[in-house]
Amino acid sequence: MSDGKKVLLVDDDVDFVESNKDLLEAYGYHVFTAHDGAAGLELAKREKPDIMILDVMMATHVEGFEVARKIPETPELKHMRVLLVTGIQQDMHLPFGFDPDESWLPVDRVLEKPIAPIRLLSEIQKVLGEINPQGATHGQP
Repeated sequence: MSDGKKVLLVDDDVDFVESNKDLLEAYGYHVFTAHDGAAGLELAKREKPDIMILDVMMATHVEGFEVARKIPETPELKHMRVLLVTGIQQDMHLPFGFDPDESWLPVDRVLEKPIAPIRLLSEIQKVLGEINPQGATHGQP
């Protein structure tokens, strides 16, 4: 069970946002959405979510990276968890991936799109500590 934890989805893909919002709300999360990095940061400051799901490529190809680096510098957000979701590796045919890094990419996990909603849910639960050591989730609908 999410115990009413707050999730902020920041992605310019309306379909991605809406489908994942519906799933997360079915699992008891309070979901907020933004479609660009600036709006996402402002909403995060106001709502103080437990976790932000952040896309990389929005208005620019690197917007999500820029937002991710601002979060630890923002006192009210520095403890917020961040899952970075991206299709940049596939879209730009990059021969490498991205891993969390304390200074350059200060996020909890990087997930490559497309990502199945149930996998996104599982990753959120892992980051928020909602999956017990045996892998079972708490409070499935």
